[in-house]
Amino acid sequence: MEENHLINHDNEVLKYQNVYRLSAYNPFKVDPVDKIVKTTMITNLEDISYDAENCQKICESIATDIREKIKKLNFDRYKIVVVVTIIEKASQSVQSSMGFLWDATRDNYSTFSYEARTFHAYCCVLGLYYE
Repeated sequence: MEENHLINHDNEVLKYQNVYRLSAYNPFKVDPVDKIVKTTMITNLEDISYDAENCQKICESIATDIREKIKKLNFDRYKIVVVVTIIEKASQSVQSSMGFLWDATRDNYSTFSYEARTFHAYCCVLGLYYE
């Protein structure tokens, strides 16, 4: 159940009745998210080389940029999670996994992999429905 809250000019929290709506008016759509992820990743990564000291900042910057662009699509009742990973090409293998509860009818995701001369980059965007 969702409770609606609004703060008025006197900084008082106004409380409204619960909303018993079980679906989103604007559900998470993968196609526009795919386009945002692809263009943002390519734009931010095409002119860089792997640098271990700057990778965390680059990942944070790209993830923030992607999240802000997706928020402008106004998917209501969805939490957006963006994970960006950059890995140096050094003849090693990488294994990764995520685990959580998934609503197969409402939750969705978008992924994109980018390969440069000195690194691999991966982005996963999760659109998680919440009531």
